[in-house]
Amino acid sequence: MAISKRALLIGVNLYKIAGADLRGCVNDVRNIEPALKKYYGFKAANISVLTDYDATKSKIEKGIRDLIRGSKAGDVLYLHYSGHGSNVEDTSGDEPDRRDEIMCPTDLNWKKPLTDDWLRTQFDKVKPGVNLTVVMDCCHSGTITRQIQPPDAKVINRFLPSPFDIAEMETAGKIRGKIRHPRGLKPARKSRGSVDVEVVDIPEVLITGCKSDQTSADAFIEGSYNGALTYYLVKAITENDGKLSYRDLHEQTLCAIKKEEYDQTPQLEGGRENLERNFLESFATL
Repeated sequence: MAISKRALLIGVNLYKIAGADLRGCVNDVRNIEPALKKYYGFKAANISVLTDYDATKSKIEKGIRDLIRGSKAGDVLYLHYSGHGSNVEDTSGDEPDRRDEIMCPTDLNWKKPLTDDWLRTQFDKVKPGVNLTVVMDCCHSGTITRQIQPPDAKVINRFLPSPFDIAEMETAGKIRGKIRHPRGLKPARKSRGSVDVEVVDIPEVLITGCKSDQTSADAFIEGSYNGALTYYLVKAITENDGKLSYRDLHEQTLCAIKKEEYDQTPQLEGGRENLERNFLESFATL
């Protein structure tokens, strides 16, 4: 059977929440899509795009299910999310810090969020031999005080604080769970060390925007607004004509972000063997 290459690209600038809009997330999608086509052979018909008000929870969930459903050994799957992240109280009891990490669709419902637990159940359905790459250019936790940035600010952090936590803090109530500092969405494991590459037993290869005490920047770069992670990820791909391993891509992206003095350290996670493979390479070609 022929190898299939499919992608789901999600970018959310516009939120149905006052003061929550971002600026560079749709540009992230516009930047990564041509790179997938030019360097990795993805066809337009096999790339699904959800942006702004189309990026609802139901459509994102359906898109992720459709991306994974029916995949077979040798297929290459790519999931990219640029937008806000946050965290809420853990209701399943599987989080040591009692917080569930969440993606933030345009119609975010804090009482029924899109959690890392749900993502984990979907990623664990990936069959052996399928290359699933997940890029999360967001952060999902942070300080209790919500800071609304002016529209011309050079950098806006991709973080939304939970209104429940804000309310409890303002009323001196007791917050359930520890409110963590910002970081990129981490659906695989809950505790992280200080390193920026984690060898973990998960089916996907995961690239996130920042470490546990940082934010992912929605920034003005080279004349337009972009996510710092996505911008320099695409830049590294372009400069290497698409030919680099996951480790090399991570290292070059990290070096570029540090050179430009952004206060974030992209993270790379996956199985030891997978991290050494070429970015978006079909495992069937090895």
